[in-house]
Amino acid sequence: MSAPWTSTRTLAVLGTGAALPGEAISTEALVDRITTRFGFRQARTALAVAQRMGIKQRHISRAFDAARETALSGQSNPALAADAVRAALAAAGLSIGDVGYLIGHTTTPHRLLPGNIADVADLLGYGGPHIELRQACTGFANALMVATGLIATAPGRPVVIVGSETGSLFFDPSALGQDPGQIVNLVQMGDGAGAIVLAGTTAARRGGTIDSAWFGSIGLDRAPGISLEQGARHFDHDYAPIRATGHRLFEAGTETAAALGHDINGADWIIPHQVSGRIGEQVAAHLGFPAARAFVNADQLGNTGSAAIWLALHALRETTIRTGERALVLGAEASKHMFGGLAYVHG
Repeated sequence: MSAPWTSTRTLAVLGTGAALPGEAISTEALVDRITTRFGFRQARTALAVAQRMGIKQRHISRAFDAARETALSGQSNPALAADAVRAALAAAGLSIGDVGYLIGHTTTPHRLLPGNIADVADLLGYGGPHIELRQACTGFANALMVATGLIATAPGRPVVIVGSETGSLFFDPSALGQDPGQIVNLVQMGDGAGAIVLAGTTAARRGGTIDSAWFGSIGLDRAPGISLEQGARHFDHDYAPIRATGHRLFEAGTETAAALGHDINGADWIIPHQVSGRIGEQVAAHLGFPAARAFVNADQLGNTGSAAIWLALHALRETTIRTGERALVLGAEASKHMFGGLAYVHG
């Protein structure tokens, strides 16, 4: 493994925000809808998979009236991302005119070109610079690397990061009979967006700090664990490489955090990759920390991919963490076996 890229520059967290499409739909209701409308014949198997994964509900951007659909009104990827940014800016007490740079990351863009983030900028009325990363569950970490460099040159200018996914639009219910792996996608997927507003520590500290961040890969010459080919209507999983390397991604993240002075045993909260509702207890058992310290909301939101870490951090800040407590994020991504994370102190 090559050395990961790391940063120990302290960033002020000015605000976070979240956006979820529509009302939550339970796993049972979703499977029933797919069964009724598309003749799905493995409902019992799907519910058993959901039980093992601990995913009870999620929010989705489509009605599943047809095998192929666009997002419902106001629930497209750019719309969710813009709503999350608005919420984060409101929490920070800022307006869109205060933003110096806008960074987006997603695997399920509204369209390929112009970038999804360009549509987000239009919805926000933002005329400044923006960039988009095409990355899933560790997009947050690469976005932090970019934001850290930008803030180093202009500490007082806020940078906004938003991760957003509408993976349900890339799910083909007609493929369930041909590809049993799509059953996992069915019960796992969730849509949403999460955003964070960052600045240098010269800015007012409203909500805490990120003290360290990192991003690395162990995917050289390894087959992707998840992929979306050109023109494809659904994601493909190859579970063999995921099983072979998944634990190593968490180990690599923990080792990197420790090298930066953030031992896992010193953290009050651990936010792992939000792949399932049971990932907290699984990672706790593997890495040897109390499961009660793991913060997971995938049981309620499903796997929201690029949005997941920001959604989890926002929920932790809103509901659980207390001033002075520390949270350690351990992100992992199966696409090319990448890991990333951050160390957060609540203000």
